[in-house]
Amino acid sequence: MKTRSPPPPPSAHRPVLVVGASGQLGTRIVQQLSAARQPTRALARASSRQQHLRLPRVDIVHADLAEPASLDAAVQGAGTVIASASALAPLAGSRFATVDDAGLAALIAACVKHRVERFVLVSVPATPFDAKVPLFAHKRRTEQRLAGSGLPHAVLRFAPFMDTWFALAGLALATRGDAAPLTARPWPFLQRFMGVVGGLAESRGLLIVPGGGDRRHAFIAVDDVARCCIAATRHPAALNATLSVGGPEAPSWHEVADQMAAVLKRPVQVVGTPAAVFALQRLLMRPFSEAAANFMALNGFAAQPRPPESPDAAASLGVPLTRVADFLRAQAARPA
Repeated sequence: MKTRSPPPPPSAHRPVLVVGASGQLGTRIVQQLSAARQPTRALARASSRQQHLRLPRVDIVHADLAEPASLDAAVQGAGTVIASASALAPLAGSRFATVDDAGLAALIAACVKHRVERFVLVSVPATPFDAKVPLFAHKRRTEQRLAGSGLPHAVLRFAPFMDTWFALAGLALATRGDAAPLTARPWPFLQRFMGVVGGLAESRGLLIVPGGGDRRHAFIAVDDVARCCIAATRHPAALNATLSVGGPEAPSWHEVADQMAAVLKRPVQVVGTPAAVFALQRLLMRPFSEAAANFMALNGFAAQPRPPESPDAAASLGVPLTRVADFLRAQAARPA
């Protein structure tokens, strides 16, 4: 039987389409592509904030995953696609069913139609709790759909983002200088949550974490996530691969708190929340808000002990990784 040769690497002259460009990760991807002088299309809804996307060699295209008919024109002519969009912190009535399921299915179909050279999907770790976390369940279905599409693709399953989880735990400086932090999205539930925990590390020396201080995570910086996504559009190691990507170390929350204390120049105490609390909140919120229930389920997942992701996948893509201490020092050096 004649073996089929792999497709050539994607061409550099066709634009990269970034889906979810106005979000925290999508913004970093667009910024890095622009700095690298790569022609880029930033897909965003017409109603989203997008002034920060007006950069050299970046064309902003208006489309919406919740409106599949709007995707065809955005995809046409694109060389590669990076899909970072999600209804994790929903705006304007977005839901997982319309964005993470039907929306991404329509996007994959448009990419098949227009012969996109590679599709990079930003995904989440595979866990025993996938069925209980709507975001995770939808990511698994999209991965399966992508694998069956025939598109050259890469699936990147990332460990928790430092920038986001440190801010959710109470460290305000984690998002200092960020043009589009997740924690600033105008989702009422998220804003009420941040109204309680936001800045507690700075103001009271408290870090509110899921599980306890001994839970370890291979935290990865959003800038490094963006670099991995861009590398995966061309790197042969990513072709038709599913890569679990973690940061360069797997510190416990106690160790993270110690490093925060060194930067803040004040003690930082870890306050843990048991997984059972998040499980109960998930059940109570599920009838009223899928997104809020998902948020609690995410915290419940983070509260469980599990093996951290390896830095090997990022190394295979040629991406150097940022350590927690270096990330914190760099954030503290930014203007407040």
